[in-house]
Amino acid sequence: MKQLSKSYILTLFLLLTTAFSLIAQDKVVKGIVIDEDQQPVYNSLVYLDGNQVATTSVDGKFSFTTANPSKIRNLNVIKRGYKMQTWAFENSNVIKVLLTFAPVYIDGEILKDGKPVPGKYVKISGQKFNAVKTNNKGAFQLIIDRNYKVQSNTIFLVDGDPIKQKYVEYNSQLSKVTITLPSENGKTATAKVAKKKTTSPSVVKSKPKEDDIYVDPILVVVVYDEDISPADSLNVRIDEKNFITDKNGEFEVYADSLSEANFEIDDYSIIKTKYDYEDNYMFVYISDGSGGSQGETNMEYSENFQAVFNSLEAEKQLLQENGANLRKEIQKISEKLDKDINPKNKKSLESYLERLTNSLIENELRYEEAQYKTSQMLERMRNQISNQETTIVQIEEEKEEVETERMLYFVVAAISLILIFVFYKNSQKLKEQRDDLQEITGRLEKANEEVVKSHEEMLSVKDIGQKFTATLDFDKHMLDLQESVMELVPANTFGIGIYNKFDKRLEFRNQVSDIGLENYYSVSISDAYSLASWCFNNEVELIINNFDEESPLYIPQGRSLPTKINQSIIYMPLIVETKVLGVITMQSKEPNQYNDINISNLKALASYASIAVANYISYKELSEKNKSITDSMRYAKTIQNAILPSESLLKENFNEHFILYRSKDIVSGDFYWFKRKEVNGTVMKFIAVVDCTGHGVPGAFMSMIGNALLNDIVNVKGITDTVEILNALNVGVKESLQQENSMNDDGMDVALIAMKEEKDGVHIQFSGAKRPIFVYTQKKKELEVIQGDIKSIGYSSRKNKEFTDHHLVLQKDDIIYLSTDGYVDQNNANREKIGSLKLKDIIASNASKTMAEQEEALEEILDQHIVGEIEQRDDITVMGVKV
Repeated sequence: MKQLSKSYILTLFLLLTTAFSLIAQDKVVKGIVIDEDQQPVYNSLVYLDGNQVATTSVDGKFSFTTANPSKIRNLNVIKRGYKMQTWAFENSNVIKVLLTFAPVYIDGEILKDGKPVPGKYVKISGQKFNAVKTNNKGAFQLIIDRNYKVQSNTIFLVDGDPIKQKYVEYNSQLSKVTITLPSENGKTATAKVAKKKTTSPSVVKSKPKEDDIYVDPILVVVVYDEDISPADSLNVRIDEKNFITDKNGEFEVYADSLSEANFEIDDYSIIKTKYDYEDNYMFVYISDGSGGSQGETNMEYSENFQAVFNSLEAEKQLLQENGANLRKEIQKISEKLDKDINPKNKKSLESYLERLTNSLIENELRYEEAQYKTSQMLERMRNQISNQETTIVQIEEEKEEVETERMLYFVVAAISLILIFVFYKNSQKLKEQRDDLQEITGRLEKANEEVVKSHEEMLSVKDIGQKFTATLDFDKHMLDLQESVMELVPANTFGIGIYNKFDKRLEFRNQVSDIGLENYYSVSISDAYSLASWCFNNEVELIINNFDEESPLYIPQGRSLPTKINQSIIYMPLIVETKVLGVITMQSKEPNQYNDINISNLKALASYASIAVANYISYKELSEKNKSITDSMRYAKTIQNAILPSESLLKENFNEHFILYRSKDIVSGDFYWFKRKEVNGTVMKFIAVVDCTGHGVPGAFMSMIGNALLNDIVNVKGITDTVEILNALNVGVKESLQQENSMNDDGMDVALIAMKEEKDGVHIQFSGAKRPIFVYTQKKKELEVIQGDIKSIGYSSRKNKEFTDHHLVLQKDDIIYLSTDGYVDQNNANREKIGSLKLKDIIASNASKTMAEQEEALEEILDQHIVGEIEQRDDITVMGVKV
């Protein structure tokens, strides 16, 4: 019996030892380390509670053992060139670690006469990072792009001045730069920029004296903006001449025509200028006066998931709208590129299109980054819930383990009193754990309810925000917005006040309150008794949960107040880019109605409302400006129509005629001209159809010049020969536009005829500048095309070449047709043009009809060709005259 007892006790002891061994066995934890581009990071060191436990492999994976993976709290991964952003369990024993790229630095120092120079601002030209200031030892540390390499042509800027390469020494191995400023010898340490090869005018200059500074006829002007970066594609005016800076911020100009007094740049002010007479450079520093842009908010994750989510959604909304605007602008510029045949304009448009495309790419990257942060935040929320569920499972497992221990303790209790005592202690521990478990379960259930409610409220805030930004006239939908807001927070009164900068008042339109919609009321921002004015002037949120007790903190006492006043009041400023546009308010009759969650929701709504108000203000301003411009253009059209021959004048001089005249814009670059003049007792009639460079306002100005020159040539100078008229018009256009001394390259195409009646018929003299005429004779019943010269009027690059003429003798009822290229160049939905051959067929097939019927046929075919939403490509003029 004793032997049986001993055997039984030994068996129980072995079972107990085995159970404890199983409980204490370590578990294997696996993981992977990736970077921002979702690529694995190898040879990185993994630390747990300050001790290195693993090193990642080539595919970024690692593993280590620990007794309880659920209790891992202090995990760190170190890799040179990276910093750890976050880590999380993908499942119970697999960890995913995200590393971000660490900033890349260049160390450096500034010396002068071998001594360090403190207090200097240093920057690399073209880099987006701000300038840094040298310390007392002349040392500095610059942040650069991760893939940026310092080259021999890299320009360092010290206090905004470019430093010549001979003063810069860069050690690529130590990633350190040493800048040695020259001694005070009357010279400035300006950038040593490579000279451009320019063709100087053949002018012999005498050798300058010692006290004079010799300036080469060609001067290279370099324009830098506020962050000392080249300002490309800027329009610079010098003595009413326009220059465009290239991608390096440069353009060339004759030195003798340049002075600071006649140097203008639209929307920018010139801070300072510097000259480098050695290399013939002028450096210009400009500012737009905005005082710098507001830096991006470095959004960090926090436990307040709702506030972060609202901020990210507002940011994404802004980026979506900005992307849509950029795409519209790119579409607009692309259409202009298709239409504009001027190489210079095309190059400028392509440069602008490239910058728009880069802006769109950057905008999309920022949107993807915001989207990624949103996904990451939601992932953290899911991980937190998953971790909580894992904790519950672990507690249940621990409970089972304790139950196992309890059973073992009962068995051991039969062996010894000591084991009975241990069993008692563990029973007490189990009870405490059960109580803790119940408490934790209650907290988790409450937290889960709060998370679900918070998520639903975030979605509601997003929906309401989209209603705000979906319309430009949001004040017409205030009742719908108030009903949506009431689902989130109690709000008997809901309104938005927009600042009127002219009257200095906050204007509330369609505010919703107990009495219904209040169409309009306003308060002065100087009203000391107005809570709305207090919020607007102080640019901070105002939260009152008991008006009777808290109002003295914001407004003076003594004025009688309404008997029925809301007790819970919130005002928040609507701010866009540091500019206060108005306020938003929610109010409730009952006190203590607004908590932190309500305030957070209203902050999110205020972000959307700020965007909506900014859009509303911009829309109103643009509408007013557009109306003003359109009215001006219509008045200009009236002036332009006044210079055209009247219908009555043409009827007096021709049996029949028609004019198809359609301008692409309100004003036109096409015009037609007629003059009747008696020469040596013979009546001569002159007709011209002219197509000027461009259309719209530029073309209209050219048409005014052309009309005035033709009147002067025929009426004042008395020239009647068509060749001489075009030669004189060519000279007049070049002189009017100063094309010999400027970059102007405008001109016009002309079809000109002179008519006089003789005994044998009507004698026609025709001269054309890149425009033909069509002649239909009743005798042959055929249409003949007579081409003009392949030379235009004006244009600085054209060679001087005399125009030629053609002589015809027509009989009564023969018809002459003149036109610009607008009709034949018009495209349809398939991008097919009407073309010269089709125009000839249209004229020939309708020539036997009356002139009015011919005009109707031309218009009908044109309307059928551009049916739908096809835009008119150019100004259109077709004129027919029956002799």
